[in-house]
This record gives sequence, C-alpha cells and structure tokens, in this order.
Amino acid sequence: MRVFTINDHVWAFYTGRPPQPKDAMASTDWADSGAYDVGVCTYVIHRGDRALVYDTYPSVVQARWVRDYLESHGIRHFMVVNSHWHLDHVGGNAVYADVDRLATRRTIEILRAKRAAIEAGTEWGPPRILPLVIPNVPVDGERTLEIGDVAVQLRPIDIHSADGLVLYIPADRLLFAGDTLEDTVTFVSEPEGLADHARNLKRMRSWNIARILPNHGNPQVIATGGYQPTLIDATLDYITRLTRRVGQPGFLDGTLEDYVGDSVARGWVSVWWAYRDAHAMNLKRVAETYKDRAAAAVSQRRAISSNP
Repeated sequence: MRVFTINDHVWAFYTGRPPQPKDAMASTDWADSGAYDVGVCTYVIHRGDRALVYDTYPSVVQARWVRDYLESHGIRHFMVVNSHWHLDHVGGNAVYADVDRLATRRTIEILRAKRAAIEAGTEWGPPRILPLVIPNVPVDGERTLEIGDVAVQLRPIDIHSADGLVLYIPADRLLFAGDTLEDTVTFVSEPEGLADHARNLKRMRSWNIARILPNHGNPQVIATGGYQPTLIDATLDYITRLTRRVGQPGFLDGTLEDYVGDSVARGWVSVWWAYRDAHAMNLKRVAETYKDRAAAAVSQRRAISSNP
C-alpha cells in the first residue's frame, strides 16, 4: 500500500500495478486480472476526526489497512461513498458496516439483485465477497456533504456505468472520478450506453476542473496531484473511435496504440501493459453490441465499391 498526500485534506491509498509478467497470466481471479494489474486507488477526504472514504477496494484486507491507518491518525467518524456497483469498489464495505454508506439508488438496487451471486463468487467468478455489505443511504441527485470545513459535492453521472457517482471539491476544483475516467483507457462495461457516456463526458468537461483523481491510473501522476482535465478528452476520443470504427475491416485487430497514440503523444495518458487485454475486450463488446450497424456499414461499402 502506498499513501499519497494530495493536500492537507485528501489522502490517496494505492496498491497494485505490478510489472508485466514474463509469461501470460493464468489467473481468472477478477481482483488480480481486472483490478490490481491496472492499479487500484481509493481516496479519503478528512478534517479533524472525520473522514469520507471513497470506495473500499476489492477486499476487506486493503479496506482494513486503510481504516487502521485513519484511526491511527485520530479519525473516529467515517462515512463511505461507493462510486458504482462494480466489485473492486465495494469489496471492502464490510469494514465499514457500522457507518453510513452512500451510493446512487441504482447502485443499491443492482447490488441487492446480485447479492447472492456476488457472495457465492459466481457474478464475476472468484473471489467471492462474503459478506457483501450494501450501501444503506441512497443518493437520488446532486448533494453536498461537509467534512469539517471541506464541502464535497456528490454528482451522479452515467459514464462507464449508469449508476456512477463522482465527487467534486469546488474549493480545490478537484474531481474524484471513480471509473468514469482511467489511464490508459476506460473499461467498456456497458457498450450500449456509449452515446450517453460521450454526452456526459462533454458535460463533465464544463465543470471547471483543475485536477482529476481516478480510481485506476498511473501512481506517479496521482501522487503529484492528479491528471489534467485532458484525461476527459482522451476518454472521449477513445470511445468515439470505438463507435466510429466498428464495422471497418480488421476492427477486432486494432491495437491499443491505434486508439490512444494521439493521446499518448500529447501526454494525456500513458500505455500500461494490462490495458491491452482490456482494450481487446472492449473491441469485442462493441463489435457484438453494434453488429447490426457494422453489418450495414459493410453492405454500404460493398455497394459503393461495386458501382461503376
């Protein structure tokens, strides 16, 4: 666990991002191959003896480490905000079963519906989360919490997943992005929603943001205060290319560099090895979701090429 002091009221807790293994990874463990390999960061906004914990890691082991750290620094009053329902963000909720846990109402509904499968380890596969402690305070719209004299805005937004909830500190112009933004690329978990994601990314870009702290990203960038707002542009560019190129010849063979090379050249993101598999999965999901559009595009190209 690495602890980064962002400012006098924000800590980042980072783990994972191991070097690329020499041999292909054989693990089907979602925590190892879908979270720790890209790096996991959770955040704490604190003042005096109070703290807001933004996400709780894939397991109680890391969540307990964070809570112990906070308690050793005199924090006694906690609240948790879960950014969305995905398992690597709620796996440690049991460590905070004694405090208020906030999430969008949709997050709560999804976790309730999937509880049996998550606890059995059949939702994403192993490891199971047992017990799964579900958020108990629904967030239905934008609201502001106060951690001492630090005002924190909770903003529901449909990017990455329809139940997303990000945090924004107006005084710092600091966005806690959850999984709405990532470096190297977003995981396309809901490809049918990409048009909505693009519209909401454009809306996010108008929020007067100075720095961005994602839950998955480069620890060196996070440790120095976070990403520039251009991380939004990089994400928007990536999903736009996915939807525009689907149906083109060789779509499934497009490399990560084919899609993010411009953003890397501008310094907006960097290429991390574990995102190659994520990108390949993104291509498959988009191709399957938009196969009718892709088939129509192929037919149109054939018709054009056959005209004299």
